[in-house]
Amino acid sequence: MSTRIVGMTAGAAKRPRKSPANPLGKSLGRVHAGSSESKVDQIYGALKLAIVTGELSPEAPIDKIELCARFGVSRLSVTTAVNRLAFERLVVVEPQRGSYVSRIRISDVRQWMMVRRALEVEVVGTCAQHLEDEWIERLDRNMAYQRTAVKSGDLDGFHQLDIAFHRLLIEGLGLDRVGEILESVRTHVDRTRRLLLPEPGRMPATLKEHQAIYRTIADRNAAAAARAMRTHLDRVLRELEVFQERHPNFFTD
Repeated sequence: MSTRIVGMTAGAAKRPRKSPANPLGKSLGRVHAGSSESKVDQIYGALKLAIVTGELSPEAPIDKIELCARFGVSRLSVTTAVNRLAFERLVVVEPQRGSYVSRIRISDVRQWMMVRRALEVEVVGTCAQHLEDEWIERLDRNMAYQRTAVKSGDLDGFHQLDIAFHRLLIEGLGLDRVGEILESVRTHVDRTRRLLLPEPGRMPATLKEHQAIYRTIADRNAAAAARAMRTHLDRVLRELEVFQERHPNFFTD
């Protein structure tokens, strides 16, 4: 079902915004009564997914009344979920004026990428030395699925496989605490990386970079694996800066 979040809460007319350009489709629906998650968690998760995947673009207004009707929940549940997103800087809440999806702060992205680069370069080198064969086989299967996604042009599927590829490196080494740190920055980094995937050539280029990382791990070459990961992450930031020049409305300093 193709739907949109449009309009704003009462009193929001003082700050006109563009209607979101992307349909929300599968990300937003009703809460599931049988789910182990609370209503707030389900709303929070659905909105976060819509923002990270680009279904809700920067500056897109968030109509809490419509969300209450869409999810079949109280305004308090929606407000709580939106406030959690505001705490993560994914949403801006302006009292008496409404809420909307935040722009991407490029200076923050550079810092998150610095953290990710430092950790994942170290992790991939350790993988090349110590990752067990079972986990290398899991990486191999993931690579096969990535190739299929690229051939079929499945952006969302490829994005999820991309995330899974990097998580396998952490999980295979049992680095739970490192994984927690990376998860805390992943939302913002993945939001920018998801923006880049539709760019011509980006998806096959990412696949090629992942293949280089996988091969160096499988060959047990720690130095080459570190170089491959560094190249992969540095290219993301360079291409993001080019994307920012073409789409300045998505970003803020």
